[in-house]
Amino acid sequence: MNKLIVLSGVPGSGKSYISLLIKDRMKAGHVYVVSSDALRKQICGTQQCLDHDDLMWAMYYEMAKAYALDKDGIVILDSTNSRRMYRIDKVKPVKHLFDEVDLVTFELDKLTVMRQNMERDFPIPSDALERLIDEYEHVNDEDKEFFDNIFTIDDSYLNTVIDKIIK
Repeated sequence: MNKLIVLSGVPGSGKSYISLLIKDRMKAGHVYVVSSDALRKQICGTQQCLDHDDLMWAMYYEMAKAYALDKDGIVILDSTNSRRMYRIDKVKPVKHLFDEVDLVTFELDKLTVMRQNMERDFPIPSDALERLIDEYEHVNDEDKEFFDNIFTIDDSYLNTVIDKIIK
């Protein structure tokens, strides 16, 4: 069974971190992380470059399609996906390629996200991060209908959530 995991959270919420944890836990499996930051860095030399976003997003979803060919694989879409249009509308064209499509949301308090953002190699400016936090679209009924499973990362036990995701 192949699986697509869509991560949704503001910068600094732990999306890339959980991608690494899942990949580490699945040592025997095939885990493919498609990261918008990594693609930006590959295209422009820095993950902060937005000059070629059309190319980056085209590559992002094409990579998900290519990795879907591994019928035992887990594909993780590591990007903010904070708006429903990104986590549903943009995923619709690839959904049929996967046996299961899950959403992992990051619902951490503002102070934790701000602190974690400052610990990143390339922190987002605080005012921009606050705007992203305020504009974040939380899970609603449309998400619940679209995704097979929805997992929430909050202040609960991270290992328990990861175990549920990779089951």
